Amino acid sequence: MKKIKMPDTFVIIFFVVIFASLLTYIVPVGKFEMQEVTYVTNTGAEKTRNVPVPGSFSYELDDKGNELKKGIKIFEPGGEVGVTNYVFEGLASGDKWGTAVGIVAFLLVVGGAFGIILKTGAVESGIYSMISKSKGSELVLIPVIFILFSLGGAVFGMGEEAIPFAMLVIPIVIDMGYDSITGILITYISTQIGFATSWMNPFSVAIAQGVSGIPVLSGAGFRIFMWLFFTAFGVIYTIFYARRVKRNPESSIAYKTDAYFRDNFKSEEQGNREFKLGHKLIILVLILGIAWVVYGVVKEGYYLPEIATQFVIMGLLAGIIGVVFKLNNMSVNDIATSFRKGAEDMVGAALVIGMAKGIVLILGGTSADTPTILNTILNYVASALSNMSAAFCAWV
Repeated sequence: MKKIKMPDTFVIIFFVVIFASLLTYIVPVGKFEMQEVTYVTNTGAEKTRNVPVPGSFSYELDDKGNELKKGIKIFEPGGEVGVTNYVFEGLASGDKWGTAVGIVAFLLVVGGAFGIILKTGAVESGIYSMISKSKGSELVLIPVIFILFSLGGAVFGMGEEAIPFAMLVIPIVIDMGYDSITGILITYISTQIGFATSWMNPFSVAIAQGVSGIPVLSGAGFRIFMWLFFTAFGVIYTIFYARRVKRNPESSIAYKTDAYFRDNFKSEEQGNREFKLGHKLIILVLILGIAWVVYGVVKEGYYLPEIATQFVIMGLLAGIIGVVFKLNNMSVNDIATSFRKGAEDMVGAALVIGMAKGIVLILGGTSADTPTILNTILNYVASALSNMSAAFCAWV
């Protein structure tokens, strides 16, 4: 019997686009009325925000008074969104502060910066040095890294910022005998656990509490308990999964795709993993740089443009140190080529983000006061949840 092959991500997105396009012929468009509310952030600053007025949803009507349906065309000129426009329009939408163009630029820039850092070999050498000193107890590193990234998600909303760290950690955990899924679990998934149970995330919890008119950081005790519980659950599951993969590497669904990293690390000489002075300086740059990122996000409100630039600075400093100390025989040109290679590795993820944004555009976009079928769908969901218990709605 022929084994069913999982379709490519691009294929899945394409069929979602087709489905979303069909919905535009079935679901009428609607909108919400908006109101401006004032709230206080966790830093004490007063800000304003436009939010939908509860119960204000209304359908857009045509000339005959019927609910309007805006069926999307196959192709739209003039910068409009058609079915086949979803890739470009998705990639080009937004601004530098968010989806999609901002996140795409962020991924490419940060990917390039980490390309330079990885070229120096500092991270690999540092982790291998730590592993050798741990005398076979490298499994201890998994909960430590998991907890740190979960804390990042809880404290300052770490999410897409974890992607470059996943790029860095995955080759390491594969060489330790685990797989890329383990690397994703201890970096990205852990941040999502922290994000979901956060008690102080300035980009979600603090804003939502301020807009709702309740004290900022209220309910922190319960939220911290939830963070501890779910982080512990995530750590236990990850350790269980990692042990299973290490016992039988072929049991991993990522076994074949991880072959590149396994072969790459096997081809390296152990002598190249010596933890030299230059490596230590680069690790110091990384530690100080990450501390700077955390400070900037929490205290100064830094977001994608600033964070990307911070990583560029880290990458440049790492590259200069690599050239000065001849790490991996680096030259000035290697700084440029490794930046380009790091950015290239992120192109696939960048395209996925753009395509996913294209789906949202086909549904009409995210403006609550503009008639779209996305607003109608959200109103359907809200109406369905209105008769549910508050606890159930909170979980949903």
